[in-house]
Amino acid sequence: MPPHRRSRRLRGQESGEECSRSSCREDKEREAAQTQSEALVQVWEPSSPPVSCIWERLWRDWGRRFCIRLDRQGCFHTYPDVGGPFQSLPETYEAIDRYLEDLRDPKMCAEEDKAIIQRLYWPDGTIKRRTRGPVTEKSEMCQMVQALVDKYNEDHNLLEGLAHELKDVLHYNSICEKQKWYYHLNFTAKIKGAGPNECNLDNLFFVEVKCMPQAKFTELLPNCFCRVNLNDNGQCYGCTRDGDVGMKHPSSSVGYTAGHMNVGLPSGYFGKWKRDYEDEEDDDKYVKAREAELRQMFKYREAVKTEEAKAGDGLRGK
Repeated sequence: MPPHRRSRRLRGQESGEECSRSSCREDKEREAAQTQSEALVQVWEPSSPPVSCIWERLWRDWGRRFCIRLDRQGCFHTYPDVGGPFQSLPETYEAIDRYLEDLRDPKMCAEEDKAIIQRLYWPDGTIKRRTRGPVTEKSEMCQMVQALVDKYNEDHNLLEGLAHELKDVLHYNSICEKQKWYYHLNFTAKIKGAGPNECNLDNLFFVEVKCMPQAKFTELLPNCFCRVNLNDNGQCYGCTRDGDVGMKHPSSSVGYTAGHMNVGLPSGYFGKWKRDYEDEEDDDKYVKAREAELRQMFKYREAVKTEEAKAGDGLRGK
């Protein structure tokens, strides 16, 4: 067949073939997502009685962590709240994606500027070095604890009138022991009295959460969820080693798993090499210094490409 005739035939089929491939790919993605959702429900929801589960997932492009809770009715709840409850995991993902897209900062710029901005900022315009600051970290911990409290209320049939109400997260620490990660947290919650004359009081709680990686998720398993008081002084080498001496653990240490082994080094023991500007507290100065470094890097890359192109032309000339 002559090349020009073959080309016309392919162009005539191109649109239909592309649509077919795209449709097939989308169908496979939806099917895979639905299969994953059904598999998660089957794996994590016991047959009798059903127990809710909590997962944590990082949206890496945004630097945001979301907790997803599966309740006894098979519905999915998100922390922070992006709507719902949702009937499937793909539906939950779509809602989170929409929530994040609404936060996107619509900046149009040159390719180099765009690449620099992507290295300096998250899509919502937040400076990347600030996302792991104390305020953001505590906000994420509050979302996690809220999911744990909601799970506790549901598992213990504490309805609206008796449900525990989260007030504040006071302490939180992560511990690595025997190649497993745990969270230890102290928070206050209001316990509503069962009788009409009983007072609503703020109570101090301790919770230990075991982190179980599952593909893209990390399941959060509460090993211990109990009230503590200011006199409780359960031993935890993990928290004291990291300097959190204010964390209250149950006096009966059999309730929690991590922290009984005096091993390892304090958090941050190994020094991290830093550039001079990384300790700069002023955001504008930090951004300018980081941007100058990135532009110098791109300039160097372009110079290397130019030299390589010249060398290639010289070889072809010979």
